[in-house]
Amino acid sequence: MSRADFAAGASASLKKTIDEVMAFLGQHGPQPPDNLRDFLHERLNDLAIKWYRKGFNRGHRESHHQAARGKAPNSLSYDATRMFFKGGKRTVHLKSNHAPTCSSC
Repeated sequence: MSRADFAAGASASLKKTIDEVMAFLGQHGPQPPDNLRDFLHERLNDLAIKWYRKGFNRGHRESHHQAARGKAPNSLSYDATRMFFKGGKRTVHLKSNHAPTCSSC
């Protein structure tokens, strides 16, 4: 196997992974012709932020359901600065607005 064949296989693998991550994120658009690894790291950052937001919202809903007689706030807001992946820290504005969804809340 030549070095060019190996590079083409690695590039194809990165492109396939990027396609799958972007599809999961609901992102569409062209990939850059080079620096695929850096582009993948940016998409993985986006994915980490998406899951961080899901966890924040889920935590708010759970605390709301467990609070006695609606003492949990209807809205939570927080600016989180975290290093989600390579490339430095990012600040994510988190806001959760969840009204009670069950009849016992």
